[in-house]
Amino acid sequence: MKELTRLALFAGMLIGIGGLTYLNVGGLAGAILFSFGLISVVLCKAQLYTGKAGFMAPREWARLLYILLGNAVGCLATATLTLYATKAQLFEGLDAILAARHTAPWHGILLMAIGTGLIMTLAVYGTMRKNYLPLLFGVPVFILCGLPHCVADAFYYAIALLQGDAAWWMLGAWAWAIVGNYIGCNLPRILMGGDLKAE
Repeated sequence: MKELTRLALFAGMLIGIGGLTYLNVGGLAGAILFSFGLISVVLCKAQLYTGKAGFMAPREWARLLYILLGNAVGCLATATLTLYATKAQLFEGLDAILAARHTAPWHGILLMAIGTGLIMTLAVYGTMRKNYLPLLFGVPVFILCGLPHCVADAFYYAIALLQGDAAWWMLGAWAWAIVGNYIGCNLPRILMGGDLKAE
């Protein structure tokens, strides 16, 4: 359990670094550089909710939620260190992300998050087959399309929280992103038939 905790926290911190990069760079370049966080998660075998949800059995739901909690705490740690180090609010892109989540209806967040989950599972599946291109291209796709990634969103919400801009709607939006990501993560194994495994 200690190893799972450590690797879940680590994954959250890596995604936080990716989110921080995107906030500072923005655009296509920021979306591509965000991939560093997810590529690092795969290389280090860190435990990421959207990297595991499509490969774990439904009966392992408690373990998956524990991973998600660890990811969220890791994102909060990265957000805390970021704001402590910079002591500035330099995240113009954050407003756009939060506005998009706030104005989207719950079913819109749910449906868009399904897309992210699908992309993430196929990206991880690609790495199992020694192909990192789906991961490199998949990340910019979901970012530039505005598709919610629940762990990345945890980082964005943590920044808002630490800056005193948190609101109750964020909890609901995050919950729908979690559900949508889970559904999307499991679509490949449903549509491809059976569990996904490396060849």
